[in-house]
Amino acid sequence: MKILLVEDDKQLGRALKKTLETKGYEVNHIEDGEDAFNDILIHEYDVYLLDINLPKIDGIKLIKLIRHKNQNAIIIMITASAEIEDMEKAYGENHDGCDEYIKKPFHSEELLLRINHWIKVKQDQCADNNNNKVTVDNMEFYLDTLDLYIDGILANLRKKEKRLLAILLKNLGKTVSKEDIVNYVWENEEKKNYPLRQLISELKNKLPKDYITSVVGIGYRFDKK
Repeated sequence: MKILLVEDDKQLGRALKKTLETKGYEVNHIEDGEDAFNDILIHEYDVYLLDINLPKIDGIKLIKLIRHKNQNAIIIMITASAEIEDMEKAYGENHDGCDEYIKKPFHSEELLLRINHWIKVKQDQCADNNNNKVTVDNMEFYLDTLDLYIDGILANLRKKEKRLLAILLKNLGKTVSKEDIVNYVWENEEKKNYPLRQLISELKNKLPKDYITSVVGIGYRFDKK
């Protein structure tokens, strides 16, 4: 289990890193918000522990970047700020921000309990998604047959639309690269005659909502609305 700890207090950061590592976690400690931002762009973590007040780039902006890449990541704020405004920003207007907000000072055991709690929550969510059926709103998608039902009625999807929907739903809330999508959907077929953007557009038109988000320069993500 990989954790990114972004804390500009060197002493606290070292202490938390040591505590977490003794529990078997792999921890990367970064003290600077800008360095953390650049690291998040290229690396994935299971848990993110963020302070709000960081040099150069604050924790709120880091939350937005993390959620842009992975809606299922565990984000826990550890901060001295007791301002309600900061808490509101951290949790997000649509509850699309952090999962937990811990005020300093705190006991390391409290942090471990919160981390373990959210790991269990996310694992349970993943277990549901790993079942044969993926349910989103009024849609049911069966991973074995690749059949999509909307309000109980079988949707008329072509093979490539089914495979596109399958790879997006298998990674629900996560950004899938264009390369991975193309390799999965077209397999060993010629791809240049059927652009991915066109396929995305055609699938979107058959869904009840605009669930598919384009992540510029990376790929696409299927979000629950």
